Amino acid sequence: MTILKHVPNVPQISDTDVDDPELSQVIERAAVTKSPPQAWYRTMGNNPEVAKAFANYWDMLHRGGSVPHQIKELGRIQIAQMIGCEFCARQTSPLAVTITEEEKTSCALPNWEHPDPKTRAALHYARTLTLDDGRDAQVYEELKKYYSNAEIIELSAFFCLTAGGNRMAKSWSIEPHGEVSAIPARAMSIHGVEARESLNQALLSEAQVR
Repeated sequence: MTILKHVPNVPQISDTDVDDPELSQVIERAAVTKSPPQAWYRTMGNNPEVAKAFANYWDMLHRGGSVPHQIKELGRIQIAQMIGCEFCARQTSPLAVTITEEEKTSCALPNWEHPDPKTRAALHYARTLTLDDGRDAQVYEELKKYYSNAEIIELSAFFCLTAGGNRMAKSWSIEPHGEVSAIPARAMSIHGVEARESLNQALLSEAQVR
């Protein structure tokens, strides 16, 4: 059997390479917050100023603000699945323990709807921002029933930062994929469902080679 060593497109820095106390704190804190994990900030740490600025903005949007954290975290998981980032889809925030396994595995399925109308509106917004599906008028009409304009800005900023972060993590290829995908086979995708199924098969074949 051929053993392949995973080589990321952008390497992670080692602890001995970190000479910035603030960056060190960011990496250490990620061990607790987990979303994103330390591997993310060790990769971003190749540019300490960018890593620290990202951490501040992310923490404010993800764990701060007035929109409930668990709603934003479920939206983050949904976006990770739609973009196809295994690294991001495997993460779970310890502050969102109320999110169920059903929600995690169903949030990006095309015909699944969340039972809570406020959460459902946010997930519809995340979907439209990510897939650019042309449902803007419908989505904003729904959003305004449950969120203020300030909260819509909060959701928009967080979901778009999440989408960009997922694209970055996927492109950097931070960690190897596991044998079992964290993304449901029928999840909505920026590439279409058929492409998602083909990618899952390719990842399974790659894992078997290892």
